[in-house]
Amino acid sequence: MPFQFEQYSFDSQSGVLSHSDKPEQALRHKVAGLLQYLLEHQDRIISKEELLEKLWQHGDYRENSLTQSIRELRLALNDNAKNPSYIKTYPQRGYQWIFPLIETEKQNQQNTNRFTKFNVAIPLIALILLIGLGSWIGFGNPLSSSSNEYKSSTNQSINSTSLLVLPFINATNDPTMAWLELGLSDMLAIDLQRSKPFNAEQLKVTPPALANSLLLAAELDWPTLPVHIRSLLRDQNIDSALLASVRLHNDQQVFDFKLIHADGRTQQGSISYPSLPAAAQSISQQLLYLLRPGQPRQTNTTDSEAIFDPIAALALAQGMQALQQAGPISAQKYFQASLTIQADSPWTRAWLARSRYALGKWNEAEKLFNEITPTQRQDDVSLDAFIAYWLAELAYRRGDDHLQSQVDNATEKAEQAVDPKQMAQNYRLQASIAWNAMNWESHNKWMIKASQLFSASNDLTIEADKLFYLGNPSNEGLEKNPQNDLLLNQERLQKALNFYQQLNNQPMIAASQLAIAQNYTIDLASRELALNEALVLYRQLQQPFELAQALIYAGFYQVQLHQGEKALGYFNKAKQIAAQLGSKPLLNNIDFYIAFAMLDQGLDQTPLGGHPTQRLKLQQAIILLDNYIKTQPAPYYHASALVFLGWAYSDLGNYDQALKVLNQAKGLNKELNMQTSFGYSSYSIMRIHLERQDYTAVIAMSDDKITTRLQASFLARAYFENKETDNAIATLIRFKQQQPQLWLNKDEKRLLDYQNSKQGILAQLQTEPKAHLVYCESDWTH
Repeated sequence: MPFQFEQYSFDSQSGVLSHSDKPEQALRHKVAGLLQYLLEHQDRIISKEELLEKLWQHGDYRENSLTQSIRELRLALNDNAKNPSYIKTYPQRGYQWIFPLIETEKQNQQNTNRFTKFNVAIPLIALILLIGLGSWIGFGNPLSSSSNEYKSSTNQSINSTSLLVLPFINATNDPTMAWLELGLSDMLAIDLQRSKPFNAEQLKVTPPALANSLLLAAELDWPTLPVHIRSLLRDQNIDSALLASVRLHNDQQVFDFKLIHADGRTQQGSISYPSLPAAAQSISQQLLYLLRPGQPRQTNTTDSEAIFDPIAALALAQGMQALQQAGPISAQKYFQASLTIQADSPWTRAWLARSRYALGKWNEAEKLFNEITPTQRQDDVSLDAFIAYWLAELAYRRGDDHLQSQVDNATEKAEQAVDPKQMAQNYRLQASIAWNAMNWESHNKWMIKASQLFSASNDLTIEADKLFYLGNPSNEGLEKNPQNDLLLNQERLQKALNFYQQLNNQPMIAASQLAIAQNYTIDLASRELALNEALVLYRQLQQPFELAQALIYAGFYQVQLHQGEKALGYFNKAKQIAAQLGSKPLLNNIDFYIAFAMLDQGLDQTPLGGHPTQRLKLQQAIILLDNYIKTQPAPYYHASALVFLGWAYSDLGNYDQALKVLNQAKGLNKELNMQTSFGYSSYSIMRIHLERQDYTAVIAMSDDKITTRLQASFLARAYFENKETDNAIATLIRFKQQQPQLWLNKDEKRLLDYQNSKQGILAQLQTEPKAHLVYCESDWTH
C-alpha cells in the first residue's frame, strides 16, 4: 500500500514519488529506502547510527552517503532544512518525519507499468535480467572447466567495428566478489581493445567507466534492459554491447554473456573457468570470434603474459575495481600483491604506477612506468598509449619544460591505438593546456574532438568527465570561458554526483563535489557544503594533488567573502602539499592567491561592515604582487596581478601609480581577449576618475565594451555629473536590456533617481562603491 501525505503519494515497491501537480520522480534506491524507513517510524526520532545500520553496509563513506541522501530527499519533496515541512533534523540526535500521513486502503496502481526508469534495488533488477536471460544461461547444465555454449538469434555474419563493454553484474551473492563489476570488465575491455585484426579495422572498445557515463547521459540506471541498451547503441553509433553477469557453479566461475547488436541481432552464451580473471585473454578471443566471425582466432599476448597466474589475475581485477571505488590507497595493495606473484606482467606494473601517481608518489610512478621495456610497449599499442598518457599527466602536474611535446606524443599514441578512452583523456589534457593559456578557441576545439568520439548527443558524458578532471575549466578565477555555461552545468553536476554515488565511486564523488563548489551560480550554502565534503573525501582518499587543488579553491572562496585571513590558512596548507609534490604550477598559483589574500586583509571593507584600510597589509601585498609578476607568470595571472596592484595603490591614495598598472592590465586583457578581466580593469580606472571628479575621462571610456554592472554604473554617474542626464539614463537602460541577469534593485533605484531629476525631483544619490569591494562583481552578488 502506498504512503500518502499532503498531495504526495510514495510507492515503496517501485520507489516512485508522485505529486498531484508535478511529474513523477523515480527516487534513487537508497533515497527510496530512506524515505520508507522514515515514514514507517514517523512516531520517533531516528538516529544516524540506526539509519546507517539498517540501510547502509559497513564502509568508510556511509555518513557522506546518508547526508547526500537526506539532501536528495529534501530536494525531491521541495523541503527546507531550516524550516522543514516533512523531515526535521535534531542536532546530535537524528531525523524525524513530521508530516501526518493520510490513512487509506486504496492501492495505487499508477506506477505498475513504468519501465522508463529503473530506480529500484539493483539486486532485484539483476535477478530480473538473469531470469530474462534464463533461456541461454543453462542453469541446469553443469559446465566443466573452460567450457562454453553459444547461441545466436540469427545466422547472419556481420563484423562489429565498435563495442560497448557494460559493467558486469555480480550474481554470485558474494559481496567480496564486487571486483567482477568493473575490475573484470575492465580487463576484458583492455584485451578486446588490444586485438590485432587481420585485414580488418581495429575494434573500437568503449570501456565500462565510459559506458557508465553514457548510461548517465541517457538517464538510465544500472542494470537496465536490452531494449534500452540497443537504443543507447543507436544513439551513440556503436555496433554492439557486451552485457554479462558472473555466477558460481560447481567451483567454477561462470561468465554468462549477451552480445546485443544495434541492428537487432543478439548472441549469447556461457563460459566457465576456475578463475575468470586468469582466463580473461581466452574469453576475449572467444568474444572476438562472435563479434567478427570471419576473422581467425589469435593471441594478443607476449610470452611473459601467455599464462596469467589465477591469484595474480584476481588481485589485478580487484585493484582495478578498487581504483574506481575506494581509491588508489586501497587499489595499490592489490596491484602490489599481483605484481609480487607475477612480476613480469607489464599491465600490472602500469596499474601500480597509476595508483602511485594518484597518491602523489610521482617519482615511484615514473620509475615503475620506465621499468616497462620498450619491447613490451611496442608489442602492445594500448599499453604504450596508457603509459604515454599518464607520463604526460605527470609532466602537466609537475610543470615540466617540454610538456607540450609529451602531450602531443601521448595524443598520437592514443590515436594509433584507436583507444577512445585514451584519446578522450589526451584531448581533455590538450584542452586544459589551452585553458591555462586562455586560448578559448583551441580549448573548444579539443573538447569538441573529445565529444565527437562518442556522439553529439552525449554532452553530459563529456561534462561528467571534464568537470571532474583536474584541469577542467572551473571558473575559480576572475576570468571565465565565454563558452562555459555554468547555469546549464548545475543540472549536469547534480546528475553526475547522484550517478557516482550509486556506483560508490569515491574519487569521482569528491571531484563532483568540488565541481559543484566551483560553480558560482549555485547558492553559497550548497557550495560550501559540497566544498567541505570534497576536502574530507580527498583527505580520506589520500590524493594530495587533488586535496591541494581543493584547498586552493577553499581559500579563493573565502577571499570572495572577504575573509582574507581565513583564506591564507587554506593557501598555506596547499603550499605545503605542493612543495612536497614538487608541483611548480601549483606553487606558482598559490603565490598569486597568497598575495590576493594579503590584499583582501588590507583593502577598505568598511562599506561591508569590515575593517578600514590596513596600510601595512597593502604594502605587504604590493611586495608580494611585484615579486610574483617578476616570475613571468601565465598571462591570465599576470593581468589579474596588475589589477590587484591597481586596487592596492588606489586604496593607498596613490592614484597615478594605480592608473599606470591598471592601464597595463587593461591593455593586456584586451590583447588576450579576456573580456571579464577587461571589465574589472576598466571600471577600476573609471572609479579613480570619479574620485578625482574627472568625468570627461570616464566618458572617454564609453567605447569600452560594457560587461559588468560597475562599468555601466560608473559611466552613467559620470554622464549625470557632467549634466548629460539623458545619456546616463540611456546607459543604464541599455545595460538592463543587454545584461538582465546582472540587474539589481539598487540599479533600478539609481535609474529612477536619474529619471526623477529630469522632473526636478532631486534625491540623495547613492555613493558609488569602490572597485575592489566585489572581486567577481558580475557573478557573486546577484
